[in-house]
Amino acid sequence: MKQVDPQQSIDKIMLATGNISRPYIVRDIVFAMNTIDFPTFNTTKDPNDLFTIVIQQLKEKALEYSADAIINCHFSYAHEQMNPEEPIVRISAYGTIVQFRNSTIGG
Repeated sequence: MKQVDPQQSIDKIMLATGNISRPYIVRDIVFAMNTIDFPTFNTTKDPNDLFTIVIQQLKEKALEYSADAIINCHFSYAHEQMNPEEPIVRISAYGTIVQFRNSTIGG
């Protein structure tokens, strides 16, 4: 039996911030969150890097459903300071896990 690399499967999961023009079945909704200390947030050169962890979390959950995509994704961040010496940034994301349907003509 051929071994499947989980990262390759995760990489195949599509992420979209809107709907898609393809038939699908809704499987579930998914939520992810990551907390970053403020100094790290301020020194990050590429803002996309900050969202990598939440994107990975979304895709891992979709993989549990053998899903193909997560649609209508929303991303946000909030600066919080529960302790004056340790401000943090909380990045959150949510979306809808879907599985593509094969359509047949006349079917």
